[in-house]
Amino acid sequence: MALRLLLLLPFYVGSSEVAIRSPRVIKRDFRALGRLVKGSGAQVVFFFILPAAGNNVGRNRKTQLINTWLPDWCHWENFGFFDHGSVYMTPDLHIISRHKQVQEIPEAR
Repeated sequence: MALRLLLLLPFYVGSSEVAIRSPRVIKRDFRALGRLVKGSGAQVVFFFILPAAGNNVGRNRKTQLINTWLPDWCHWENFGFFDHGSVYMTPDLHIISRHKQVQEIPEAR
C-alpha cells in the first residue's frame, strides 16, 4: 500500500495587520497569495481573523468585512477556510498565555 503525503499550508492575518491596512489591500494580498499557491498540490487553508481584544470598534469592523468575504472567496478558489473564532468563544475554554500556567478545563456533562 502506497502512502500519500498531504501538504497543508495554513494562512492567517493578525489583527495588528488589520489595524494598519485597509480591507481592500488585505483582500488583494489574499488573492495574490492564492495565485501563488494555486496548483502547488497543497491543501491551502485560510483562517478567519480573530477580533481584537478590548474596544477596537474600527479594527473589528474591518475584521468582520474581511471575514464575511473570505469563505466565499475560498470556496470559489477551492481553498479551505477555518473559523477558529468560534473555538475561542466556547464557554469554559481557557486561553493559555505563555506567562500563565495551564488552567484545568471542566469536563462537559
